[in-house]
Amino acid sequence: MRLLFRGIVFLFTLLCWETAMACDITPGQLQDEALVLLKKEYPKNSFARGSRIDVVLMGEVEFGLQHLRSKLCLSPKFLTPQEREDAMREHFRVMMSLMKERDPKPSLQWSEAKNRVFLQFLSTDYIRNTRKDQALVTRDFLPDVKLAVVLKQERGYSYVRRTDSDHWKIRDEALFEAAKRNLALNSQNIKLQGGGDPDRFLAVEEKDGYDAIRIFDPGVRQAAAEFLGNPFYAMIPNRDFLVMWSAKNSTKFQLFARQRVEDDFRKQPYALSTTFVRVWSDGRIEPVR
Repeated sequence: MRLLFRGIVFLFTLLCWETAMACDITPGQLQDEALVLLKKEYPKNSFARGSRIDVVLMGEVEFGLQHLRSKLCLSPKFLTPQEREDAMREHFRVMMSLMKERDPKPSLQWSEAKNRVFLQFLSTDYIRNTRKDQALVTRDFLPDVKLAVVLKQERGYSYVRRTDSDHWKIRDEALFEAAKRNLALNSQNIKLQGGGDPDRFLAVEEKDGYDAIRIFDPGVRQAAAEFLGNPFYAMIPNRDFLVMWSAKNSTKFQLFARQRVEDDFRKQPYALSTTFVRVWSDGRIEPVR
């Protein structure tokens, strides 16, 4: 992996990105539009409002709308009503395709799956209403975040279920080790971007779906510890962003970072947590109270 240092100005560019909060598409409006479109495009399925305003239901399956809203709001150009409908149609087409690819009964053998499993974070909100037969393989990480395993597919990924690991006859420890190994192999050429003194920081923003979880990659942790000190601080406000900084940074920096992570958590898709963590190069990670 490569280290790219661009000075402290880069931090403001990195953390003060545009967000969906300035968007004129309200969650309620998007839910209404999504239901109309889904019922029109997939008349054989039953759709309804979810328990939250950013969710629609297809039977017992939940479609979260937060990511869709962010994509629409962060569009580089103003979308006409027709363009917005087209973007929504394509979004749900991909979601429905992924669901079809996901056989309710495991079909892959472990020999085929072992090189396609990766570590991933999972918000506890995602599994709050999961049926027993769809239970996922997870480990505790933070109160609002679980450590999970995903199976990489042609388009995106799906979370590994208990029925999958039982079918593969693989113990959780071996499953998580394989997922961590594949994550490390997939991270060898990533760029760690950041700035030097007086406030040192590094960030990962590859936008490949595995940015935050790379805090579990030994190579990323070692490179960060060598530059930032051991231990160092990190935050994972959403799935697609990881920022790490030195414990010796100024109070002003620490306060700024906390403000930005809370802002990012509220506004960006795939939200995870506002909790800061302390990280050691040997793999220990603990929340900062």
